[in-house]
Amino acid sequence: MPHLSVKLYPGRTEEVKQDLANKLQDFVVKELGCDPKVVSVSFKEIEADKWKDVIDDEIAGEEIYIESDF
Repeated sequence: MPHLSVKLYPGRTEEVKQDLANKLQDFVVKELGCDPKVVSVSFKEIEADKWKDVIDDEIAGEEIYIESDF
């Protein structure tokens, strides 16, 4: 607890993803007051033509706190 799953278009370097993972972990630790050892972050690259599947399968019908233009 907690696990963050980030879906994004392909093309970011491993360094960029690692930096983002570190920043997300730091933020979650600060906000939730948990041990960094229990925070995990994963990335899944989704091609642009498949992004609608993410919206349909994971976003539609969910409580959204920050909405984005897709």
